[in-house]
Amino acid sequence: MMKLYGFDTINTLKVLMFLMETKADFEFVPINIRAGEQHEPAFRTINPAGKVPVLFDGERHQVESNAILLSLAQKTGWGLVDNPDLTAWLFYQASTQGPHFGQLEHWARFAKVPNPEALKRQQDIVTGIINYLNDQLSEKPFICGDTYSIADIALFPWLHIHEHLGLSLKNSEHLTRWLNQIRIRPATFEARKVFGNQSIF
Repeated sequence: MMKLYGFDTINTLKVLMFLMETKADFEFVPINIRAGEQHEPAFRTINPAGKVPVLFDGERHQVESNAILLSLAQKTGWGLVDNPDLTAWLFYQASTQGPHFGQLEHWARFAKVPNPEALKRQQDIVTGIINYLNDQLSEKPFICGDTYSIADIALFPWLHIHEHLGLSLKNSEHLTRWLNQIRIRPATFEARKVFGNQSIF
């Protein structure tokens, strides 16, 4: 049986969404990163980088959420599309959307010392990302075309919690339509349930 080591995080949610879509048989192993469990020796033997999620696929421990998505898609055939931009979108999410949305969350919610300049910079960058994605979805239902894929899963979690970040999608009708399509999928609902009622998800 597969084991998913994770916590109430954006990147763990991605993998959970995939596993629920494919009705995979797996065990969820909570690693409380707020309590520092990712730094304990037992977990560091699984992932020396001390990060979640980690997926044990029955043979090896896989790390980095988008790499896990791609590996699972290649093994199962689910979530892949015949589109040369699929991998590029996974890289875009990891290199651009994820870091900037994460920085916005830091400056908006967690920074002990406020930095209005840094906050404004991240808000501007994130607004540009939202506008870009909205434009990309103006003539297609999903990010790679007509079919829901791992690229959509990768991009979904940060946008799902946009209100938590103080963001509005009221002028992003295409992105809002896309977001709502994914929210109502049974697998998305089941993945979010794993974290419980207190989760921001």
